[in-house]
Amino acid sequence: MKFFIKRGTACLDGFTIYNGNAEPVYTAYVEASPSLRITMKDSEGQNVSVIKFNNFMLNYFTIRCSRRFYALIPCINNQFSFAIYGSTFRFIGSMADGRFSMLNSGGEVIMTQKKCWTQQGEGYEINITDGQYHIFMLSVALCADMYIALTESHPIPT
Repeated sequence: MKFFIKRGTACLDGFTIYNGNAEPVYTAYVEASPSLRITMKDSEGQNVSVIKFNNFMLNYFTIRCSRRFYALIPCINNQFSFAIYGSTFRFIGSMADGRFSMLNSGGEVIMTQKKCWTQQGEGYEINITDGQYHIFMLSVALCADMYIALTESHPIPT
């Protein structure tokens, strides 16, 4: 499945997720409160995922989707990655290149994310091979994009 993520003009404007036919299928709304909260809704307005960026002792994201809870801790070494708690998936890539991959426990690539130019402007192309977890994978892709946007606007110590 192919998706495209387009961020609003400012960091906190939210995101629109398009399918391969350039039709909007999900909208992610960003709310700034004590922490950042991203609510992803489907085209019918139903909540499908809630993402929170937390800054308590360390920076991390929590994702609540498909009746599951995940915690993502950004790790920056030679490559950017998320330590994902609540899942056996691994997320790695390069912030400079804007290319990321999600791997399953066997090391197989099940999602790729790369910066690209879409019909709506600059964004990310997401290719998902495991459709069962596509909401979770799109949520992780949003976390990566939000983390990049936050570190561009004001660096966050990790």
